[in-house]
This record gives sequence, C-alpha cells and structure tokens, in this order.
Amino acid sequence: ESKQLIAAWGIHAAAEARTDSADEAVKAAGELGYPVVLKADSADIPHKTEAGVVRLSLRDAPAVRAAYDEIIASAKKHAPHAKLNGVLVQEMVQGGVEFIVGVTYDRQLGPMLLVGTGGVMVEVYKDISLRRCPITPEEAREMIAEVKGAKLLAGFRGAPAGDVDALADVLLRVSHMAVQLDGQLAELDINPVLVLPRGKGVKAADALVTFR
Repeated sequence: ESKQLIAAWGIHAAAEARTDSADEAVKAAGELGYPVVLKADSADIPHKTEAGVVRLSLRDAPAVRAAYDEIIASAKKHAPHAKLNGVLVQEMVQGGVEFIVGVTYDRQLGPMLLVGTGGVMVEVYKDISLRRCPITPEEAREMIAEVKGAKLLAGFRGAPAGDVDALADVLLRVSHMAVQLDGQLAELDINPVLVLPRGKGVKAADALVTFR
C-alpha cells in the first residue's frame, strides 16, 4: 500500500505480486522471472529484515517454496498476533546502488526531506543529508553530493555511473508529496531506493508510510 502511494507520485517500485500460497508464489516468480525476492506483507511487521521475513536471490521453484514456508514461520514466531496479508514476490533488482529517501516532521520547520546511504546499514553509517520541503532541483543535487556514499554513483572502480538525474527527480517528487500531505503524513521511508546505471532510472524496493 505504501508503494501504491509513492507510485501515484511517479516513483517507480520493483514489480511484484501478492500471493497466498507456495504454489501462487512459484507461479508469480515464473511470471516475473528469476531471480526473485520474497517478503512478508504485513503492516504489523514494519521492519522485515529484523523479523526474518525477507529472502533474496531465489533462483528456482524449490527455493521459492522453501522461502515461502520459512517466511510464514518467521512471521508467526516474530509477531504471532500480526495480520499477514500474504507474501510478496518481487523482482530482484540487480546492479543498483542502495539509497534511502525519507520524510520526517519537525515541530517548528515542518516536513524535512532526507537522503542517504541506504539498505540495512543505514542505522550504522548515518550518512545522510537533510533539507526543508519543498526543495528545488539545485537543492536535490546538493543533497546527493553531501552524501559520502554518492561517490558510488560516479562509477566507483569501474562500475557504471548511476542515474543521478533520476534520484534527484525522486527527491523532488517526495518533497512535494510531503508538503501536499502535511498534517496527514507522519513519516515516510523508501529504503532501499536502487539507483540503476545512468539512463535506467531508479526503483523502490520497499517503502513504509505512516499516517498520523
């Protein structure tokens, strides 16, 4: 549901399908194309990695079946009272640099936009840049340049350069969304935002929106 919201603002997410059985998961994986990612779909489990309800790089039907069963078991163990909507089967986006884009609210300044090094290490590195919403295109590029991990977007050690223009566009869209939803939106995290090679855009692999 969070990804549906950001999609309404033009922020593309990885292709996915919600499934209710291991058979459905295998069928969805075949339609999306291997490798795939499986993750629990539950508003009561906001931090999926910590709960053990994410499986990456699944390359065949047996792996998908096993992952489906493991995710259901982990969800019940981690949050026995959580409402589980199903298991998401998602395309495995490869070759991207992980960033986080988020919004928090300051009592005096209002909506604040955040961009930084993303993925599971975001709490460790705390490599971020902040601005008050809404931002300008120039501020979007300034924010990206302030993130140390942005060096990876320049083609670090022979890797292809990342699509900085697409990441800057996401920052603009999120900043305007935060202003439009001021008074309703409590917090927004898009993590990871996978920045693909130049000209190929970005894809949101996960998102979490909290309303007041």
